[in-house]
Amino acid sequence: MSVDTDPSIQEKPAAVRAIMPPHLVLRDFLPEETVAGLLDFALAHEADFAPTKTGRAKEGRIDPEMRVSTETRELGPFKAVLKSRVLALVPDLIDKLGATPLDSPKLELQLVAHNDGAFYKRHIDTQTGSDRYGIRVLSGVYYFHAEPKAFSGGALRLYAIGGEGKRYFDIEPTHNSLLVFPSWAPHEVMPIGCPSKRFADSRFAVNCWVYRRKSEASDKNE
Repeated sequence: MSVDTDPSIQEKPAAVRAIMPPHLVLRDFLPEETVAGLLDFALAHEADFAPTKTGRAKEGRIDPEMRVSTETRELGPFKAVLKSRVLALVPDLIDKLGATPLDSPKLELQLVAHNDGAFYKRHIDTQTGSDRYGIRVLSGVYYFHAEPKAFSGGALRLYAIGGEGKRYFDIEPTHNSLLVFPSWAPHEVMPIGCPSKRFADSRFAVNCWVYRRKSEASDKNE
């Protein structure tokens, strides 16, 4: 497994700085047989995917002007695989991304399919959390798809904080890679083109949100 990093700060000529959120890309994240099994699972459960919502899970609504994709919270045996893999990396991810340490990290997972015309406009994950008792700290996106790749686009665009708000950095949805960044970072999913419109040709991703209980966050602020 290899790790890609990039500079976290970009200077503006003027006095105001635009700060790029840090991010990590972990390539070859899962064994190939596990990736193949996850893809087979997604394809076998196509009927379980429903339009994604914006906002909190119970209070969310379908908003095609903001977000177009389909999702399921069912991951079968792969839920335990991903939870074990991601949570084991949390201390190192926290350290490298400069986030506040977590005493008892929790993980929320969502399997998403992006097909032709899908997108997710600019947003912040700390404002779209589904657990009213938790605060998202790290956002991860695990990418996988059928090969050969049959879609285009779908990069995750990270936006700078400050300045004129126009600086950004695009991360491509590379097969079998995990992208991780702070949940406070503004980002969006760029539009996807999938000429076949076949579900099997979608850009698949598992959203992995690492969060802390609000009570833990309060304790750290005392």
